Amino acid sequence: IADGQAFLATHAAALQRAEDKHGVPKELIVAILGVETSYGGNKGSYPVIDALYTLAFAYPRSGDPAKAERENKREAFFRDELAQLFALGKEEGFDIATLKGSYAGAMGWGQFMPSSYRDYAVDGDGDGKRDLFNDLDDVFASVANYFARKGSWQRGGPVMQRAVREATAADFVNPGNSVTLDQTLATLAKAGYRPAVAPAAAAASQPVTLITLEGTAGPEYWIVYNNFKAITTYNISRLYATAVYQLSRAIAGQEPEAP
Repeated sequence: IADGQAFLATHAAALQRAEDKHGVPKELIVAILGVETSYGGNKGSYPVIDALYTLAFAYPRSGDPAKAERENKREAFFRDELAQLFALGKEEGFDIATLKGSYAGAMGWGQFMPSSYRDYAVDGDGDGKRDLFNDLDDVFASVANYFARKGSWQRGGPVMQRAVREATAADFVNPGNSVTLDQTLATLAKAGYRPAVAPAAAAASQPVTLITLEGTAGPEYWIVYNNFKAITTYNISRLYATAVYQLSRAIAGQEPEAP
């Protein structure tokens, strides 16, 4: 948290420009960079081309027929990402043999896969390049653009807030890891789950759902909105999205309970 606050203070002007243009709070951009690369301290040491090639063509298969479809999809995904890397190198003038990243081929401060780099990276400072390895103006603008375009981030919209469960409420079933916004505050209230703090009037009619997390004092119930789902486009895990959001609130000196 302290490192995030220091990072935000150092780069406040550039972060504010990204927020003003794309509507994504600067503290959320910082939180993403904190979770992904410790504010640029660990951007990955694997040759990206090697990582993608291995996962596309040489990753050991289990031999289990039940897992074959999933393994086929994994290989197809990384084959496409390898092709995207070659296209990215041609477009941006990169020597792709020198690029370093994660074991899965994610690159730069924000850990963009090659396809996301091509689709969502933007030139934040107008120098004619999209450099997510060294140019922080580009990094901030690209993370914000990713949320705005892929996640349909709503400027000023709620993300998540604590819910209170009535003693007679049945367990709320939200299967899988993806977030499906198929409820409203009214339907959740009928099911026995209400916001712990009254949300803004604009949130009353928005689609929502409920997620259950294990807290230090037992189960926690959280109402999540479109902007929470937007964070899951970066990483589908609800735990990841919650961690990013709560870190962003802490960096901004705010409590995580409110929407």
